[in-house]
Amino acid sequence: MSAPVSPAPRPGTGLEIARAWSLLLHPFVVFVLLALVAAWRLSPQAMARAGLGMAVVVAVVWVFVWRRWRSGRWSTVDASRPQERPWLYALSLGLAAGYWLWLGGRASPLSAGVLAVVGMLCVAGLANRWIKLSLHMASLAFVALLSLWLYRPLGIALLLALPLLAWSRLRLGRHSPAEVAGGALLGAAFAAVTLL
Repeated sequence: MSAPVSPAPRPGTGLEIARAWSLLLHPFVVFVLLALVAAWRLSPQAMARAGLGMAVVVAVVWVFVWRRWRSGRWSTVDASRPQERPWLYALSLGLAAGYWLWLGGRASPLSAGVLAVVGMLCVAGLANRWIKLSLHMASLAFVALLSLWLYRPLGIALLLALPLLAWSRLRLGRHSPAEVAGGALLGAAFAAVTLL
């Protein structure tokens, strides 16, 4: 049985601000940021390769998302219904695996982080039958905690942004409080595993 879709937000003053925070802290943005910061700190010679790979991943996922939404197969660009997400997870997993290979597989200093993202997507995909975890929150929590290790000022700024993103996802009606909290916990758990 699928979880119900969160109720649509009521019009009002905070909706545009919520949408702006949601876009500013979108998984595309925070993962590109993490890839560039990780390459800069761990393997500066791989920065161009990491950035180019992320640009391809983001472009492919964005085209897929846009086509699903424009065709009416998705209700929102966020894949707001649990039944809309399996193909998103499948595509994201395939692209993450390809990105890992593009970076050099196990030989890459970024390998552990990419594999952690693969694990995070697997758990979110498996849990989707019961709960539609917030990938926005999972991504930001993951990137924030790894950034604390890679470049502390960025990590602190991203941690401070977590409550704003949580408010945004709730205000937009994309997730329930449990989905927002669960997403944050998922991202934090996989960041902790990466840092062990």
